[in-house]
Amino acid sequence: MPAPAPIPRGPTVLTLYTAADLLTGPGCPACRYAGEAADRYLGWFALEAHADAVTITRLCSSLGMCPPHTRGLMRQPGAAHRLTAVYRYVMGAARDRLDGHAGPVAACPACLHDRDAVRRALDTLLEGLADDWVRSRYRELGGLCIPHLGAASARADRRSVAWLSRAQAAAIAARPAWPRWLAGTDHDADVRAVLRRTAAADGRPGPGSCIACLAAARSADDHLAQILRSGGSGPPDSRLLLCAAHLGDAAVTAGHRDLLPLLAWQVGCLAAAVSPGSASSPLRTRGGPAGRIWPRRRGDRSGACPACLASRDAAQRAVDDLRASLRASHPAALRHPPLCVRHLLGLRARDPRAGQLTARGAVERADKLITELSEAFGKYTWARRHDARGPEMTAWRRAAAFLDGGVFCGCPPLDA
Repeated sequence: MPAPAPIPRGPTVLTLYTAADLLTGPGCPACRYAGEAADRYLGWFALEAHADAVTITRLCSSLGMCPPHTRGLMRQPGAAHRLTAVYRYVMGAARDRLDGHAGPVAACPACLHDRDAVRRALDTLLEGLADDWVRSRYRELGGLCIPHLGAASARADRRSVAWLSRAQAAAIAARPAWPRWLAGTDHDADVRAVLRRTAAADGRPGPGSCIACLAAARSADDHLAQILRSGGSGPPDSRLLLCAAHLGDAAVTAGHRDLLPLLAWQVGCLAAAVSPGSASSPLRTRGGPAGRIWPRRRGDRSGACPACLASRDAAQRAVDDLRASLRASHPAALRHPPLCVRHLLGLRARDPRAGQLTARGAVERADKLITELSEAFGKYTWARRHDARGPEMTAWRRAAAFLDGGVFCGCPPLDA
């Protein structure tokens, strides 16, 4: 029984021959191109790729998609049909890994696709900046967002990045009432805000929770709240530059009055990241940036997102606490280990003994989910369409949460 296909947000601009093809509307051209490329990829997955052997093999090697792309798949019409079928295979691959068949976990295929789209857009735009019309049109539409300006700084020459920084300063000064576009386009940010509120409100972890993912979500939420309370009033610092996802989270949480100072401060942090020694030059006042942004050396990894670092540290502390409890005198095997598959595999790599104590319960949980997914898949067929439906019909959501607890920010899977 075919499932309905998702409808794209609007007409596409994926034809990309020159920079003029990117400059079709206000806001960041890289965000617009990458967003439509992502829509096409997820739409292709819904129409065809979910039944393609090569795609299923890639998803088995990556244990599904990352949390943001998984949530994108869940929002599509007909997601229950598709993901029930897909997770039968992915959960089988996860079960094999939990049972001791180790191997590297591949990157999310949708993330790789999005990264390639951003690279194509930025390379095309940077090449087109030699044209006077492209520069005029770029200034008119507002320019790049903060995350993509940072990405462009690692790919362009000094002259191009200096021009882009001046255009960015002019865009901020000319559009004080519409600063949201500077944070980038993130259609998952509103969903993450709801999940973070759920994670903050929940007390002790319940069945289906991942204590590491829950700790990571709470830590990131606390860190962003601290940044928003400061209002971006501190001096720009490369160590405080947020990644695209956490900048989007901050933009959703911040009120309109507080957003412009926050984004202006982040532009200063970006300038400090790409130009060592000039942390105070780009934004000497709260409302008006000045100065130039110079490209950093290729391969420079300084300035990692502080919210990402805080969440990773919190997740590691949660895993270490579990390790300590497992190493107590006469430990017993955990029947229901409170970790998702990704953190269970990380625990086993870090401490094989702790991995053995959690393996049996994790494999049993994977087997149960595989059974439920197979039962639900059978009830989607025409021959069994009248069978009574029970909890197995939502097994695909529990499978997603078990594979990566970050899909629901460490909380048990929601029904909707």
